[in-house]
Amino acid sequence: MDLIDGGTVGIKIQSKDRYGRYVVGVYTADGKDVSAELLKAGMAWHFKRYDSTPEYTEYETKAKRRGVGLWADRNPVAPWDFRRPNNRNRNNR
Repeated sequence: MDLIDGGTVGIKIQSKDRYGRYVVGVYTADGKDVSAELLKAGMAWHFKRYDSTPEYTEYETKAKRRGVGLWADRNPVAPWDFRRPNNRNRNNR
């Protein structure tokens, strides 16, 4: 995927998380929403706990149906589950 490939991106600050880190939207020089494009390609998870963008949910659902990207795996493990202490899946990697 050559979405950015060394190009310039822009960001839009959306909020701060509970640790004081900025939550931002990232956009290509021609205005494409990087998160949306990654979700469409099945290359990212939509963390619905912190974001309720309906389009992102739709893009992820469509990628799952098509079985593309990480959804080609029979049992993909969400990053927040992988990082959870005592995660059984961690021992299988």
